[in-house]
Amino acid sequence: MDPEVEPTRELIADALGAADEGWDALMRELADAGVEAPWPWYRDGGWLVKAANRVRTVAWIAIDGNAVTCSFHFAERLREAVAGLPDIAPELARKIRDEPRSGALFRVPFTISTVVDVERLRPVLKARIALR
Repeated sequence: MDPEVEPTRELIADALGAADEGWDALMRELADAGVEAPWPWYRDGGWLVKAANRVRTVAWIAIDGNAVTCSFHFAERLREAVAGLPDIAPELARKIRDEPRSGALFRVPFTISTVVDVERLRPVLKARIALR
């Protein structure tokens, strides 16, 4: 990744190929939720989307090969609240309960390549915005 070449819509589409529909759906979902998605450059991570609702980070998003990775980070004390969300699949609830802790946080990662993948993350996105 070149810090001098900011990701454009065309570069993103070329990198993702067929998974570009998942990118578009994710960007629409974030916009509908009032979340901005700029592309800052980080020396330790390259170009990453820091999706934020005002000043609060909602998710970290990166292009990883031909898919998009989107990770939500929650305080450990919210683990059961997130795992118990009524609209998530049982396998996702299990994954949330089993995700290792990193300091005071745990991560809920998603790989996105289709619109269906974005639908799966919707309840987690809403929880990340609502839960404090």
